[in-house]
Amino acid sequence: MGGLLSNRSDGVDDVDHNGSSSYRYPPASGPYFADYFIMGGSKFSSTQPESYLFGENSDLNYLSPKPVPFPYPSPHGNEPTKTLCSLVNLRKDSLRLVRCTDPSDEITYHIEFLFDADVKCSVMIYYQAMEDSSSGLALYTSKEAGMSSPKFSYPKGAGQLFSNPLRHRINPKQFTEESLSYNPLKDTYIPVVIQINVEEEEYLGHSNITLATFEQLSDESYVIKPLKQKQMVDGLCYLLQEIYGIENKAETDTDNEVDDDDNVLECVICMSDFRDTLILPCRHLCLCKACADSLRYQSSTCPICRSPFHALLQIRAYSKKSGSPGANTTMHGTTIDTEEEIPGYQEIPLVEALNGRFAPDNIPEGKESFGYQEIPLVEALNSRFAPDN
Repeated sequence: MGGLLSNRSDGVDDVDHNGSSSYRYPPASGPYFADYFIMGGSKFSSTQPESYLFGENSDLNYLSPKPVPFPYPSPHGNEPTKTLCSLVNLRKDSLRLVRCTDPSDEITYHIEFLFDADVKCSVMIYYQAMEDSSSGLALYTSKEAGMSSPKFSYPKGAGQLFSNPLRHRINPKQFTEESLSYNPLKDTYIPVVIQINVEEEEYLGHSNITLATFEQLSDESYVIKPLKQKQMVDGLCYLLQEIYGIENKAETDTDNEVDDDDNVLECVICMSDFRDTLILPCRHLCLCKACADSLRYQSSTCPICRSPFHALLQIRAYSKKSGSPGANTTMHGTTIDTEEEIPGYQEIPLVEALNGRFAPDNIPEGKESFGYQEIPLVEALNSRFAPDN
C-alpha cells in the first residue's frame, strides 16, 4: 500500500484544549498556518498564508484535538524522515448499503465494502458515535448501548469483502433526519463510523476511519454516503483527501461514461504524456511533469476548474524489478527534484500502477521506455511484411 513521508519534531507546545474536545477552525486566537510549507525536504513560499494546502480550510474540523501552532519548531538537522505506511484502507468507492431479503415486515440493510489490509485487522461499525482521540488512539462510543456492530476479525489480504448480513443489520428509519446530518462544528455525534483497526501488536493504534451517513431517496430506500476518511498512525490523525483524475479506467469504461478531462489518462495540455502531477489545493491530477514545469511560469490557475493553485505535486510509482523478492509490489510516493533511482525498483506510469498494465493500443505516444517498442503502422494493421516488401 502507499506510503506518506513526514517529519516528527520534539518539543512542540500543546495548545490549551480540553482533552475530549475536537479542534475547530477557525481558531479563537492565533495563526495555525505559516507563510511557507515544507515538501520533499524543500521549503516553498505560500502565496496565501492561512490556507490549507490540501483542500478547504473547513476540512480541518474533521481532525481531532491539539493542532500544532505557528511558529513551528525548527526540525533537527540530523532528524530522519519517517515513512508512514497505510496498513489498512477502506475503498470508499465500494461502500454501499444493501437491502436484506428478510421475510419479516421490517426493512433492514447491511453494509458492504472492499478493503485492503497488510496485517491482521478487525472491523467495527458505530452509529451515532462520539469520537475521542486525546489518548493517541481513535476511540468511538455509540450514543446508546447496542448501537454498534460486533467485532469482525480478518486476515491479511487485499480486496477483501466486508459483508455480514447474518450478524449485523441496521434499519436507518430508526434515526431522525436531524441525527443523520453531520456538521463537525455543531454536532457531537457522527451518524456512521466504520473503523478498521490493526490487530498486530507491533502496529497497535493504527486504524482507518470512514465517517458516513444514511440518505433517503425519493422511493424511500436508503443509501450510505461517505463524508470523510481519516488514518490514525502512531498517535497522529491524518485526513485522507480524494485525488481527482486517477479513477479506475476499467470501471469507467464498464459504466459507459463519456471520457472527459477528469477520467482520461493523458495530460490535459499536451494530450500525449501520462498524468503524474497534482494541482493543490483543488487536487486535480491532470498534468505531466513537463507541462507542469511550464504551467508554473505561464499561469496561476488549474486548467480543469480554473481555481488558483498554490503548489504542484508530482507523484511517482515504482514496482520491484523482475526477479527481486516481492516483484509484484508497487510503491507510490511523492518526489522531489532528483533523478535518483530506488535500488531494486523501476519507475512505471502512475496510471499503470493504479490500473494494471495497459494493452498497447491504450499506451500514448512516447511510452517505449515502459516495455513497449514502436513498429510501423502498416505492420500493426497487416501483420509483419516479408523482407522483399
